[in-house]
Amino acid sequence: MFFTCGSASGQQFSGRLLDAVRLTLLHEPQIGAANRQLMLSEGQLQVARGEFDTALTTGVELAQARSPLLQALQSPAASQVESSTASYLLGATSRLRSGVTVAPSVRINRVRDNIQSLTSPATGTVALNFTVPLQKGRGTRFNTAAERAAEQVLASADMGLRHTIASRISRSVNAYWDYLAALQALDIRRLSENRSLLLLDDARRLARGDEIPQADVLQYEAQVARDRGLRIAAEQSLAEARAALVLAMGIAGQPDTPTPAPSDDFPELPAAVMESLSRPWPYSALAARFDVRAQQRRVDAAEILYEATRRDPISQLDLTLSVGYSGLRENRAALAAWQALNAPASGLNASIGLVYVLPVQGNTQAGLVRQRAALAEQARLELDGLLQAAHATVSVQRASVLSAALQLEQARQQVRLQTQVFADERKKYRLGLATVLDLLTAEARLTADELGVIDARRRLAQALASYRFETATLLGADGDEQRVTMESLTTLPELP
Repeated sequence: MFFTCGSASGQQFSGRLLDAVRLTLLHEPQIGAANRQLMLSEGQLQVARGEFDTALTTGVELAQARSPLLQALQSPAASQVESSTASYLLGATSRLRSGVTVAPSVRINRVRDNIQSLTSPATGTVALNFTVPLQKGRGTRFNTAAERAAEQVLASADMGLRHTIASRISRSVNAYWDYLAALQALDIRRLSENRSLLLLDDARRLARGDEIPQADVLQYEAQVARDRGLRIAAEQSLAEARAALVLAMGIAGQPDTPTPAPSDDFPELPAAVMESLSRPWPYSALAARFDVRAQQRRVDAAEILYEATRRDPISQLDLTLSVGYSGLRENRAALAAWQALNAPASGLNASIGLVYVLPVQGNTQAGLVRQRAALAEQARLELDGLLQAAHATVSVQRASVLSAALQLEQARQQVRLQTQVFADERKKYRLGLATVLDLLTAEARLTADELGVIDARRRLAQALASYRFETATLLGADGDEQRVTMESLTTLPELP
């Protein structure tokens, strides 16, 4: 599978969101592990198909034997039988998907001894052998069950890989927004610290002019110390968010890789687009999720094996057929061994037989049927549970998007109002109409409201990405062909 991510190029993170996605696709370990699982399933399918491969058989056997003769059969020239035998075999065995086994073979025997075979006769046999199952193992549907189940498992692994890719992309996107939020929160903390320093300078100047008591200065100094501690904590939060993003991109083991500040801003959600959130995501559309499709394939594979096992008879009845001919050539030359095949007897050799096997207790068949039935039912229950969980999660994520958008609107309104409140409190304090506690409280609320806007923007951006992931629209229906763009990461999906 190959994914392209916009116009991102190179191996370094430049601060763009699409760079984070590209590096995730290249280096994230779980994506690599899911890809190896896909390769494993491909190998399992090859093994299942190997049951119908044609196997060639060749063999050579050379023998030398010496046996003493009875005294009555001895002669002055021969007191024992000395014989040499050379046998050559060429054959093939192929099991058809119908269950029939076809095994053509060619055998040549060349015998030479000092008593009877003075002419070194060579015999050749050509035979075409068939084994036809009449009960157990009969039919294409049974014999291809393992192959068809392996195909479903392979398709499941492919869907699982796509689900893992979408999951890892969603994780990196959320880590990116956490990194941006931590960076902007640090800026707010620095501004708050600077405001506290300005207030402290004003307080010291007013105290020197005996306009305010010296005790008020101590409160400003305490506020500066408090803001400085919060700024240091924000710097630590930024370092943790940076490390989380590096880990999500799968480049944590590359210490020399730079991690610049995010260059993409939080997405905005137009009010007109939010109307689509009033309409629930269709329950039937959840079947397009990659994890649901993967589980459905596992259900299909389990049901294929169960049906094949359940319908397979307990007893075995095989019909064996063989047709061919034999030839003979008497010649001391080595070529006579092959010439024997050109001197067949008139008429064909033929044989027919029946082989019947009846397991008395039948425990193996009954136990296998129960195992396959349990596995199929387990897979169906897991699919039902996955669909229920997906439906609930989509509902929660849709509510999260709406809630984050509404909270962002309120947070921005709070900042606008609190900015004016802080300015008014500062004027009132200078006029002696407000206390230092009123001013510090107004500044703390302004800082908290500014941080609230950042947090609301972060939660909205993450809710959009998570909603895309849960509705299987982060990559699109064809995950290996869909281009990952900023639009697919930062906007609401359209209803199917």
